[in-house]
Amino acid sequence: MKNLIYLVLAFCTTLGAVQSKNLSDYEPFDYEVLFTNPECRLYKYERPIKSNDGHMVYSKPKNAYCKSSDSSRSGARANAPQKRLLDWIKDPKTKEVFMAYLSFSNGTIARALCNAINYRNIKFTLVIDSKNLPEANDGDNSRMRMANYLKKCRPKPDSYRNGGRPNFPKITTSGGKGRGGNKTGYAHNKLFIVNPSSSTEIKIVFSSGNMSSGTTIHHENWHFVTTHANTHFSKVHLCLMEGVLNHDQGIKEYASFIQSCKNNISIPEEDDIKIFLIPGEGKQAMNAIKTNLKWAQSVDLAAHRFSNSSLISLLTEKLHHNKNALRLIADDDLYWTGALRKGTGRNTYMEWAKVRDLKKLGLKDRYIQTYADDIADPKRMQLHHNKFLIFNFENNKGAVFAGAGNLTTSAFYKNFENFYLIKIPQVYLAFKKQYSYMWESLGRNKAKMPIEYRLP
Repeated sequence: MKNLIYLVLAFCTTLGAVQSKNLSDYEPFDYEVLFTNPECRLYKYERPIKSNDGHMVYSKPKNAYCKSSDSSRSGARANAPQKRLLDWIKDPKTKEVFMAYLSFSNGTIARALCNAINYRNIKFTLVIDSKNLPEANDGDNSRMRMANYLKKCRPKPDSYRNGGRPNFPKITTSGGKGRGGNKTGYAHNKLFIVNPSSSTEIKIVFSSGNMSSGTTIHHENWHFVTTHANTHFSKVHLCLMEGVLNHDQGIKEYASFIQSCKNNISIPEEDDIKIFLIPGEGKQAMNAIKTNLKWAQSVDLAAHRFSNSSLISLLTEKLHHNKNALRLIADDDLYWTGALRKGTGRNTYMEWAKVRDLKKLGLKDRYIQTYADDIADPKRMQLHHNKFLIFNFENNKGAVFAGAGNLTTSAFYKNFENFYLIKIPQVYLAFKKQYSYMWESLGRNKAKMPIEYRLP
């Protein structure tokens, strides 16, 4: 009888070891969602403009429209993404940092990293998109300025004495490799990992924002996660890290490596957060959206780019079943693309046409008015750069689909991207609260938009 009991206990213990659990069940665990929510001065028009409903508009909405001069104040706040990144970089426990971003222009972050290299000999690796190189920009080297600055940072001898050795920064580019249909798109990942070689605690940041004004005045979402190194969540990010560094020569190579790497992770995937790495897992990501759309009572979207035909079809079907099910917040570039009948900022007329068709079925839309240095040919812009879907279920429960990629076809099949389906209650509630703030305080519907596109 005792032997039978021992066998049952052993079976149950083994079964429990392979069953998945929530990321929040591991120790340590801390998940902080930070939204940029910039604090900016009020920008008034030289003369008032009428809105579409006939009222006079005297200024751009406060804290929606921001300039680079607002960056310092916004970035220094206690709950600003930039401040939290600096906290993590300056932490004495930080021995290694890996970063992968489309662009890197944030001097405050770059100086903190250089200081950590100089005086603490941290190991630093950066992957940046190849289109930042001078040969892709008519010889202009400005997009590589921060990367080149970091490349020259050197640990001082005092930082690696007593048998240590200096860690020299590793800067590399990715994206745009392979040929024909196998050619990768942008290296569009947005990822910051602290101590990826640790066997205990690891810190991971993923976001909608780049290492630029995306930490301060763009409208973005940033996820700061502290967890154990032996979680599925952590191990997948190490697969991404290895993939973009050493298996980026084409879509097939990267997708094959990621699949093999994930198959070799013995730890079950967590139930409350799923990761989709692109290229390779675009269909799985879209299926996750499809499933949650089906069960959601309503869906709140935020978009910068908005053109994925598969997603548009799913949203169209949702509106056919419930014309009040969807809301969208986008950059006002998308609004002006329709009003002016031409591509504006980063948006295309096709994107506006897709929104127009959804509006006919019941989609409610609002727009965040953001900065551009020129209407006709902007060189510097502030963006509503969020891209996420909030699925609202019954009993105040829900899920969030978010990450690096825009809601475009390339983001699901060609670019290097990291997407997430998050069912952690505190994360869902944080996004729900943020959406209310953007909808009520920052966004404007067509009636409240000015009839003329003019800069303050």
